[in-house]
Amino acid sequence: MNAAEDNAPIAPAVVDVAIAWHVRHASGLMGADEQARLSRWLAEHPDHARVWQRLQRIGERLHGSTPQLAPAAVTRSVLQRLPDLERRKALRLLSLALVGGGSLYLGRELVHEAAFPADHRTAVGERRDIRLADGTLLQLNTDSAVDIRFDAASRRIRLRRGEIHIATARDPAGRPFRVEARDGTLVPVGTRFTVSQLDDGTLLGVSEGAVDVLRGGSDNRRRVEAGQQLAFGGRADDRLQPLDESRQAWTDGMISAENRRLDDLLGELARHRRGHLACTPEAGELRITGTWPLHGSDPSEAVLASLERHLPIRRQRLTRYWVRVETR
Repeated sequence: MNAAEDNAPIAPAVVDVAIAWHVRHASGLMGADEQARLSRWLAEHPDHARVWQRLQRIGERLHGSTPQLAPAAVTRSVLQRLPDLERRKALRLLSLALVGGGSLYLGRELVHEAAFPADHRTAVGERRDIRLADGTLLQLNTDSAVDIRFDAASRRIRLRRGEIHIATARDPAGRPFRVEARDGTLVPVGTRFTVSQLDDGTLLGVSEGAVDVLRGGSDNRRRVEAGQQLAFGGRADDRLQPLDESRQAWTDGMISAENRRLDDLLGELARHRRGHLACTPEAGELRITGTWPLHGSDPSEAVLASLERHLPIRRQRLTRYWVRVETR
């Protein structure tokens, strides 16, 4: 891209969408599904990538001058330095995002977490194992947060965001175990299971035992047995399916694929790195099988290098934080 192309005018409607995406991206709470939607939007037209690059450059310059600020604070600084008309437009889009549809939950969670920090959380690229007081093993995937409430009557875990894996322990006191997710309450029956809060709903995968899913009251109960998974809430299909064990590879510090679409794999990989990882629609349709370690501050670099050796793809690095995968 030459200088003339980079400075060419961009349609206001495209700018509006890019600002809305950038504000959402700066929150640091985008899930894999939403990352995939952003990737598709960026790949749809060169202007989408150009306006995103401009926003990224502004954010990088501000972040370099104010390194103590988190990405969301940098975005606020960007908004404050925009001309009045553009700032009002951006703030209006942010307001719409926080009161519209499923994003209302995100807005509440941002406010709640600022006032009431989570008991345990992981940063982007971090994973953590926690042994609870009753012997239960709790594993947090990248960019996840939970609250833990154990008392004389019950054992409760609240999943605020991200993904967790639980291997429950038998409680001598017989206290019931509950996991409170955005779209329902999970009641395990001597089990190992994974819970993921996605943009389109919640995904439960059961490795051992069984888990009852309660939604809207105790009468609305559905059991998920070992070897099954259920996506429910939001726009999920609410159908029992065979367990995709490759999606639990992160518990062993790996990312895995079994005849998996590349855009789906990159959506998961994007959660383990800062910045944006996109792919073109053509590249996204390619399929891959393999397992890669999630080591280092940015495991995506080694995974992408391996993918380039085995698939007809190449990386295009537009900024330090913006990588697009396309076909060769």
